[in-house]
Amino acid sequence: MPKEDVYYIELIGKTLDVLETFVKSPQPQLSLSDISHQLQLNKNSVFRILYSLAEHGYVVKDNQKYELGPKLLELGNARMRHNDLLSIATPPLQALRDRFGETVNLGILDQDVIRYIGVWESRDRLRLAERVGATDMLHCSALGKVLLAYLPSSEVRSLIGTKRLPAMTRHTITSAVALTAELETIRKQGYSTDAEESMLGAFCVACAIIDPARNRPIASFSMSGPTVRMTRERVTEISRALRAAAAEVAEKLGSGSPRATGPSRKSTPARKGARKKNTSVALSD
Repeated sequence: MPKEDVYYIELIGKTLDVLETFVKSPQPQLSLSDISHQLQLNKNSVFRILYSLAEHGYVVKDNQKYELGPKLLELGNARMRHNDLLSIATPPLQALRDRFGETVNLGILDQDVIRYIGVWESRDRLRLAERVGATDMLHCSALGKVLLAYLPSSEVRSLIGTKRLPAMTRHTITSAVALTAELETIRKQGYSTDAEESMLGAFCVACAIIDPARNRPIASFSMSGPTVRMTRERVTEISRALRAAAAEVAEKLGSGSPRATGPSRKSTPARKGARKKNTSVALSD
């Protein structure tokens, strides 16, 4: 990479060069002198890079030699999990879209938001539509709430905090205490709902896929539609189908899915007279 490139960060480039030295080496362990000699960098610079990498788990020091650390494996596994997740989830989620005629979304936790990695749009003229790569808030989306429900309480507090949560509509849960109670209900029934909490006129039902080895949600998927079509009876049927699909995807991923620990709560019926969803409603010709 040319040094005159104004966007190039030389220190990051040197750090990546150090990591690549391990990849190219026939030996799993390298000394400070080995790396310094191969990269033609002074030992002080290489030492500081190795020290920082070790602090984050990307390299491990064993006596006077270094080797790649477990953090790199986590990064590679995360990439593989997301690729596997999308390929494995696509057939059952498309089948859900075709069966119920509503949009199906697949999302993952990305820091403190939900990131959409898959969207299978309804073919109905009036439909809810989101784009791949878009984000949503955790506390007011069905995708977000069901992921929060299966995270450790300490992590939920870190993500949500104790302050008043932003209201997207008059139905949004804005209290951390009320949200905590809602998460307990979600764990009991095995699914979450967004009853016009993120946007008026929209109703969503979501389930999570849990990795039992780490006891963490891998992802969540939802079915969303206009409230006028999401009746109480239909939401009950959808929630059952979503839980079955979650079990199918989890099994193929070698994971487990959350199961209800108590009787299902009746879902909130669609509200009559709600305004149609704005930016995420598609009307096709």
